[in-house]
Amino acid sequence: MHAIEGLVLSEKKATIAVNKIEFLGILIDETGIELQDHIVEKIHNFSDVLKDKKHLQSFLGVVNFAGIFIKDLAKYSKNFQPLLKETENSKWKWEEIHTQRVRELKQVCSNLPKLAIPQDEDELVVYTDANDYRWAAVLMKKTTTGEEPCRYTGGLFSEQQAQVWHINKKEFFAVWKAFKKWSLFLLAKEFTLKVDNTNIKAFLKNKLKPKRESTYYQMAS
Repeated sequence: MHAIEGLVLSEKKATIAVNKIEFLGILIDETGIELQDHIVEKIHNFSDVLKDKKHLQSFLGVVNFAGIFIKDLAKYSKNFQPLLKETENSKWKWEEIHTQRVRELKQVCSNLPKLAIPQDEDELVVYTDANDYRWAAVLMKKTTTGEEPCRYTGGLFSEQQAQVWHINKKEFFAVWKAFKKWSLFLLAKEFTLKVDNTNIKAFLKNKLKPKRESTYYQMAS
């Protein structure tokens, strides 16, 4: 295969026929993927009180790297958003809630799940949800004993989105983002979407026909 495709393997750098590999901070084996300990340690090495915007950005950068392992990450990061908007002339307003969120994230990152790797034959389930200011989703695979998580994702709505968008639109946005994020696993196969919004269910069953110029139509196209 490598000869046909023109790939060149380095004997010194290549590792072949092993059951477990380390790749960019992720430990991968036949049972799934997990975050390597040195990434978790790096998160814990940050102070609970971050001294400035640059320090906060560095902390969130490492946390976001671990984002696929963290359920509803946006719930913890929401309180940091005003600080990220600070300018050089602004006074740094670190408060107790920020310290609390840092500690919570450290605790969460100490107990991250091992994520399953979806296979072609797996039955996949996508769960999505949204509220006034954030959205979240999880990709699960069915097993003989229930379900196992494969990936987490989520995010915060912009100020305009949070203020203007109806909850239906926010819920649909969560579905759309999840589908885009996990298209590698979801395209060309059947899967189950679980969402508690009746309008989305009607739309996906073609019982609700949005106007072509609507965001719903544009997202689904």
